[in-house]
Amino acid sequence: MKRHQSRLLVIASVLGMLLLVPLSWLLAFPHGFSKPPVKPDEWVQETPTIRTPFSPPNGGREIRSLSVHPEGNDWLFVECARTGDNRCDVMRYQWKTGKLYRYGLPTGYTYPYAHYSPRGNYIVMSRRRISGHSDDEQRRSLDAMQILLMRSDGGGLEVLPLARGNKLSPFMSRDESRIAFWRTGRILPPGQRLGLLDFDIWEFDRAHATERPFAGIFKFVSGGQAQYLSGDEILFRTFGPAGHLWSYEPLYGGSRIHRMRRGDTRLPEPHVFSGIKYAEMPTMDRAGNLYLWGQTPRYGLSVIRIEPGGQRRAWQPGVRFVPQELICDPAGTYLATIYWDQPMDVTNRPGGLAMLDIATDTWTAIALPLWRDAETIPVSTSACGMHNGAQGCSINSRSD
Repeated sequence: MKRHQSRLLVIASVLGMLLLVPLSWLLAFPHGFSKPPVKPDEWVQETPTIRTPFSPPNGGREIRSLSVHPEGNDWLFVECARTGDNRCDVMRYQWKTGKLYRYGLPTGYTYPYAHYSPRGNYIVMSRRRISGHSDDEQRRSLDAMQILLMRSDGGGLEVLPLARGNKLSPFMSRDESRIAFWRTGRILPPGQRLGLLDFDIWEFDRAHATERPFAGIFKFVSGGQAQYLSGDEILFRTFGPAGHLWSYEPLYGGSRIHRMRRGDTRLPEPHVFSGIKYAEMPTMDRAGNLYLWGQTPRYGLSVIRIEPGGQRRAWQPGVRFVPQELICDPAGTYLATIYWDQPMDVTNRPGGLAMLDIATDTWTAIALPLWRDAETIPVSTSACGMHNGAQGCSINSRSD
């Protein structure tokens, strides 16, 4: 049963990543990473696990792109309308007060991805014009996709001067001087839904207003959740490239967790964790604790924490809880998650928000206020203005 469920989740993850709207999206040996695959006769590390049964109610919300402010109270995410023009809005939720806010961004666009910067000073996001439903209209909209930067209070909104092309799920470096993002090189042939392929991480230098690939061009099958570990290293989730997918389970236990240093030209291999299969959704707190979703032989699919010294701890929530995204509080006091509604719908991806309190081993479903009840945060443009993103003013890397 556990193996069957794991395979279904792998298929769902691949399908989700290939669709247009969802982009699902480490320190080496101290976190238990090992390059070689584990052989059957080798010692397998145990993962102490607490059973924490959790059956959250269906949230019915199409939300994604979750991030947590470094102060720990504010969650940033994107919510998309399930009817009409399918516009996605950037939302801010304060879990201690239960208040929901919506940024009053320019209309006529959809904002499918947004993230807090590591210091919390900025929000970086993707946007594209709301277009018609034909394949040609969708392709033109994707080709003109932009990345925007604004202060967390809604001030100083500006478009980054990037080359045309599909640019997704941007995230900032720890010192806020660089912005990395997934750029796709290929759109699947016309069909009911547009899909994207050939993903690579690019990087924008704010001080010099230049962009280039972060490392080599590898043409991953998907892009996914990512964060800077240092000034020149990124932790991320991905599949591929396509020619290497056959090796993911026999060689790497189905792991989708990678790390890559700036300028690497060799294809990064998925990281193997002894005694953990199907590892994904990596997220790391300030203390260097790594959190992920993976399967252990004894307990099945669980949320797992691996400390810098290699010690492990896990929470097994049961089969009614399946995360779409998993993000740790930077202080390491809790985990925030977007979970799938049941039964899972990989096309529309309805779900809800929940959190795991690390100290009490307790899950809590978030009673998120309705979109229409959100308070609007005014947004103002920077002195640079809202140019077309292909050229424009210098973008200073100094924090305001």
